[in-house]
Amino acid sequence: MDEGASQMQPCNENQLSNSEDECGWQVTDMTRLRRFLCFGSEGGAFYVKEQKLSFESVDALLRLIEDGKGYEAVQEIKTFSQEGRAAKQDPVLFALAICSQCSDAKTKQEAYKAVPEICHIPTHLFTFIQFKKDLKEGMNCGMWGRALRKAVSVWYNGKNDMAIALAVTAYKKKNGWCHKDLLRLSHLKPANEGLAIVTKYVMKGWKEVQETYKESRLSAEAEKVLKYLEAVERVKHTTDELEVIHLIEEHSLVREHLLTSHLKSKEVWKALLQNMPVTAILKNLGKMTANLVLEPGSSEVAMVCEKLKNEKLLKKAQIHPFHILVALENYKGERGYRGKLRWQPEKDILEALDTSFYKSFKALEPMGKRILVAVDVSDSMLQKVFGSVLNASTIAAAMCMVVARTEKDSHIVAFSHDIVPCPVTEDMTLPQVLQKMSEIPRGPTNCSAPVLWAQKTGVAVDVFIIFMDSETFAGDVHPATALRQYRERMGIPSKLIVCGMTSSGFTVADPEDRGMLDICGFDTGTPIVIQNFILDLI
Repeated sequence: MDEGASQMQPCNENQLSNSEDECGWQVTDMTRLRRFLCFGSEGGAFYVKEQKLSFESVDALLRLIEDGKGYEAVQEIKTFSQEGRAAKQDPVLFALAICSQCSDAKTKQEAYKAVPEICHIPTHLFTFIQFKKDLKEGMNCGMWGRALRKAVSVWYNGKNDMAIALAVTAYKKKNGWCHKDLLRLSHLKPANEGLAIVTKYVMKGWKEVQETYKESRLSAEAEKVLKYLEAVERVKHTTDELEVIHLIEEHSLVREHLLTSHLKSKEVWKALLQNMPVTAILKNLGKMTANLVLEPGSSEVAMVCEKLKNEKLLKKAQIHPFHILVALENYKGERGYRGKLRWQPEKDILEALDTSFYKSFKALEPMGKRILVAVDVSDSMLQKVFGSVLNASTIAAAMCMVVARTEKDSHIVAFSHDIVPCPVTEDMTLPQVLQKMSEIPRGPTNCSAPVLWAQKTGVAVDVFIIFMDSETFAGDVHPATALRQYRERMGIPSKLIVCGMTSSGFTVADPEDRGMLDICGFDTGTPIVIQNFILDLI
């Protein structure tokens, strides 16, 4: 047995308190559902590594439906989707599919009613339909009944003409489904002239649309749809670079409308860049530099830098500092996924990303909690993290900065010979934080130590967050027991998050205690999980 084994095991029954004080920390089925919606598991651990969703993974949801609380479950699914609480979208769609195929009529009705509100884009709708198909056998039910046909019809008819024209031309298929399948199986009756044109285009093709509407007098909106579809068709059949650029500029065509050959042109990329959202810019920085779209001193580089440093755009796109950090590390890497692309990073863009990183902190809302962050400062923290291009030390430093800059009543400490202060202030840069951490002598990473230290020193803490690589070392007190003792003696309903960033799995949190959470790995969805947990939303 390895050194850390005692802390890697769940508490035994003698360690679990049955006092009345613990009743508030009981994990209810609604809490389990919220965890599932957030990160795809009903338990007390978030795994960055993709978990397969199955009928067996939603026991709590099935119990809620059985207990007559299916309607409330659907409302919770809607809330998680609409408020952006989910780290991953698939669990939300899977839970909705379960509700839509259960035997409770009220739950089914509410689930189908929620489809247009939860399936924001075509890929969500296709994924939802595929989940229903996967569940059909296990739930012993049909699929394409009147309720689903109506829900799909409402999804299409509920969008404006141009939005649906964009949807069917740019996001054509996913998970084996396409718009033609859905329109055929739903028996859609278009609600207006514009949608009728789009429907005919999907089902019969452009030539049929031309023939049908060549002499028709159309409304201004329908005429706009027709010209848009004509542009989509023209761009698919032209090799003329100038024409492609003209169509992009005049009709706001997006990358998904273009042929692969078009994307070899840097002038085409320049046209796309004009209306490219910040998230897409961050994703394509390497490609656009490799293709010489972003040349030193160019107007395109100036435009990208301006967008990256625009606080309003960062806030609107909900860009977390961690997203910028990942983009910066990818860009500095000088090579794309699997090494297919090579580029020389542009210095102005590197500076803009650096500025953007610090500006993105301003978009974060304080959670108003007393947080203690404990950081492992050992050499093993230089390992790359599951789910990220960053090493564990850099992620830990960035998350310390998030806490220092947003939560006024916070403490940051490190595991050394004992728990020692790690002075991170709100005005420090990332390199300065990393330097401070490197100066601290390393010591054992005992997950109970920060809790015991806070109890001994009388520090009031609402949430303990521990960042480590993958190791936990044995101590006399299990972290779950230490947390309960702290709650009792300090009179504070404290929570504990243990984040093992290079680990694929460990057990520190008691799965039956709502105030404990294990995180294995770290990706762009992890900050959402941490925030939801701290704010008692999961």
